[in-house]
Amino acid sequence: MFELEKTFNFEGGHVLTHHDGKCSCPHGHSYVLIVKIRGSNLTSSGPKKNMLIDFGEISKAVLPMIEKYFDHHWINDTLNTDSPTSEYIAKWIFDHLSPMLPGLYAITLQETEKSKVTYIPYL
Repeated sequence: MFELEKTFNFEGGHVLTHHDGKCSCPHGHSYVLIVKIRGSNLTSSGPKKNMLIDFGEISKAVLPMIEKYFDHHWINDTLNTDSPTSEYIAKWIFDHLSPMLPGLYAITLQETEKSKVTYIPYL
């Protein structure tokens, strides 16, 4: 079994409308997104020989999504929710990317140096 990880960064703002702490005020994060792909079978021939998936293929799926919905955006508006928690965002990203990335296993989203969430839908 192989597990590949590709990391991306973006800046985004949000507010958790119903939160009973600091997050009820508008604020932003320097997010770190880790996309994890799992699989056992490597490509047997051609330009992707001995690869599970080309890292470039991951970028082709992820970068347009980051640009459209997250980087320098107000995430409440782009995801149409009043409470875009890290958990909510991680699941949203997984659901968005899974049709484009065979073997997508998990999404990890880090919103601060000490706070992150991992969404694994199959456990």
